[in-house]
Amino acid sequence: MFNTDISVFKNIYSEPQTINLRSWILACKQGSRFAKQVIEYRNIKNEELKKMLPLATVGAICANGRKLENVKSKTGWIALDIDAKDNQHLPNAECIRNEIAKIKNVAFAGLSTSGKGVWALVKISNPDKQAQHFECIIKDFNSFGINLDTSKGRNPNDARFYSYDPEAIIKNEIVVYTKLPTERTQSKAPEIVKIKSNRYVMSAFESEIQALSKAKNGIRNETLFKCSAALAGFVAAGALNEIEVRQAIEQTALTIGLKHSEINSTINSGFNKGLQTPRNLQTT
Repeated sequence: MFNTDISVFKNIYSEPQTINLRSWILACKQGSRFAKQVIEYRNIKNEELKKMLPLATVGAICANGRKLENVKSKTGWIALDIDAKDNQHLPNAECIRNEIAKIKNVAFAGLSTSGKGVWALVKISNPDKQAQHFECIIKDFNSFGINLDTSKGRNPNDARFYSYDPEAIIKNEIVVYTKLPTERTQSKAPEIVKIKSNRYVMSAFESEIQALSKAKNGIRNETLFKCSAALAGFVAAGALNEIEVRQAIEQTALTIGLKHSEINSTINSGFNKGLQTPRNLQTT
């Protein structure tokens, strides 16, 4: 299943060349002449050293560069990025790698270039809908207790640096990922279940989102946590749709300057607390 051509670049300044995906992942596991450079980078964290490592676009074959407009064809492979700091419920990157490999859609899992995270390969059924597949993958992995870096994975030209991990896991069989978002009418506010307290719920939702949108530096994460916990209480009571609420909170958090990595972990923490205490709607 790895018999697919991808583009590889000698470093961030070079033009693309074609290589077989199997050759790339075997080099990541078995080592190459760049393995010592990866180990050295992990010890001293010199970004210039990292920039001279090869990198690959596993989702595409490119020509004359690695921008989106340089994509000639799409492979249907997505390289997922998982940071240890976003998954602190797992003790280390090695543990994250092993957990990721248990997921039926994951074909490869290995340590990232820094050694503090993991990268993994998933095959999707429709390469032309990679961004839509990726949105579903984020939610599915989250349900497995894994928080992805949502800034990488939507585009076929997303590149990742060579990494060395002799304990990387290469699987012989996987399930191709087919899930796509269901079509729905776009709306600014989450879908509200039609219950007696509809107006109250809407008012509470709008108040929490507005408070988050006005959060200043220094209290943004705290406000994000409180907002998530408060609205999760309504979700637990059956008054709000969880997926829509999470999306609304995430979009608002992005507008105030928070990063995807910190947003996901904070929302999850807020929901973990809020779901334990459903709101009593009988008194509203």
